[in-house]
Amino acid sequence: MSELDGHTLELLGRFGHSGFRPGQREAVEAALSGRDVLGVMPTGAGKSLCYQLPALAAGGLTLVISPLVALMEDQIRSLERVAPGEVAAVHGLRDPEDNDRSLDDAASGRLRLLYLAPERLANVRTAKAIQSAQLERVVVDEAHCVSSWGHDFRPEYFRLGEAARRLGATSISAFTATATPRVAKDIAVRLGLDSPAMVGTGFDRPNISFAVVTCEGSADEESRLIEALSDPASRPAIVYAGTRKQTDALAPLLSSKLGVRAEGYHAGLARDDRGAIQGRFMDDETEIVVATNAFGMGVDKPDVRTVVHVAVPGSLEAVYQEAGRAGRDGLASKALLLAEPRDRSLHVHFIKSATVEDSQLKAVVDLLARSVGEDGIARVASRDVAAACGGGAERATAAIGHLAFAEVLAPVPAPPGEIAARLAGELDGVAMAKARAAARTAEQLRWQRYREVWGFVDSEDCRRGALLKYFGDTREPASIGACCDRCDPSLVPVGKPGVAGRKPKERKSGEARAASRASLSAEELEALEAAIVETVRDAKPQVGRTRLVEVLRGSRSKALVGSGQDSLPHYAAFERFGKDPVLAVIDSMLERGDLVSTGGQYPKVKLP
Repeated sequence: MSELDGHTLELLGRFGHSGFRPGQREAVEAALSGRDVLGVMPTGAGKSLCYQLPALAAGGLTLVISPLVALMEDQIRSLERVAPGEVAAVHGLRDPEDNDRSLDDAASGRLRLLYLAPERLANVRTAKAIQSAQLERVVVDEAHCVSSWGHDFRPEYFRLGEAARRLGATSISAFTATATPRVAKDIAVRLGLDSPAMVGTGFDRPNISFAVVTCEGSADEESRLIEALSDPASRPAIVYAGTRKQTDALAPLLSSKLGVRAEGYHAGLARDDRGAIQGRFMDDETEIVVATNAFGMGVDKPDVRTVVHVAVPGSLEAVYQEAGRAGRDGLASKALLLAEPRDRSLHVHFIKSATVEDSQLKAVVDLLARSVGEDGIARVASRDVAAACGGGAERATAAIGHLAFAEVLAPVPAPPGEIAARLAGELDGVAMAKARAAARTAEQLRWQRYREVWGFVDSEDCRRGALLKYFGDTREPASIGACCDRCDPSLVPVGKPGVAGRKPKERKSGEARAASRASLSAEELEALEAAIVETVRDAKPQVGRTRLVEVLRGSRSKALVGSGQDSLPHYAAFERFGKDPVLAVIDSMLERGDLVSTGGQYPKVKLP
């Protein structure tokens, strides 16, 4: 330990702890010695102490870059009890006078911790105040936002490492709850971490049981949700919905059926209303919050007993991160994922909505070029960038990211609803090729996430083991009580199968099809399914089942060659496979809804 041992341990006691949790001591020691730190620690593992304690124990200022105001305010409230007057925040929801006072306190040395939203780094007043302060370290919270491989990449995080060094930080710490080994490596590169101390505590949450249920429709899903939350011991609970409309529908339904207060929460509500709902939940006045993913970060409620997803998230990282908000007190808790076939179609829709064409990249550059201010920075409303892309926020974010990779743009942190960037280069042939390659890679990554999350839903293996494997945690799964629905089927709540006239589909020649698929290894199956999706997407004209098999196996039929389909990327990639296994996989994907038949006399295969 450092020479500040006594002071550090005294501060630890003021935080209410008599010792460190796994990983915390290593992170604190590394930060106190001036090293860069990369911490990958699950929700509830105590990441915030890893940078709050060194900030208060050492001299100088620690700057914490955080994406959410709720997260900042929650941490500041807690820290005021430990270090009154030494912690502050600067963000757009505070009065300008309060922000100025916080910056003055930072510049004068009165603060040990200053929380900032990333866009504030582009503010001249903020930058001058921080440069006047004795800046020791910059902390990047929710650091997966830095990585293009992460599930929540944000262009405004793109150059945080450069900004930190420019402001004079002697070290950088980055923390996230959700990072695969690939994402963790990318975070270190993007932030320019110098031989960082790597702190990982493992991803297992032994007190959380995991269950995944495929429902047969909305009524079946709702009945299972009600059953899952009917026991008072299953509450307080967070229910994650896929849309605001679903949030507004489920909250009154749960209130009526369960006789408890359940409230809806989403970004469309007024800020004061959101704050009041969150406050009632924290104070146990509201037992259930039905929310979009706008809810959760910064909500440090230790006794959440159940987290339910009633829409499949877009990635396993999101599944794990949101499920991890249950049981932060270490007591037995549940994470339940209710999947519906329509969720697959929604995922495909979102994947397509983020796909960017060359003409759209050019339109974004033209828009920004017309908007450059006297300071050399182009500032444009996010909705205008989305309009230039012919899509929504997903496509706008993707376009800015691709152009940044091509070094055409240098994104600058900007307020919510705005995109800011410097024009760094021409969108010439070389840059367009780089941006196009980035767009292609991003699309492949989105399809990869799609396969991963739906592979998890459809898997017959232990859920806990699958999650640990995904995050590169090689330890044996351990559980306190029930593990998962595969290990303990009693975790599956009772529903109403076959409701609303729906009947389970009968699988024609199911045993034969299963036998054909079983002849492929897991790696072969994953590669084949990915190739099928991409071939169906790219094939012009559209292909039917038989032609799709011929393309993948490298047929030299006149019709196939004459159509130019022998130039498709996956042509002949699976020529070593038999016809039956490939056809069996295609039929399985049709049954699951990953592919759709057009019907008619000569049916074609298309994406949902």
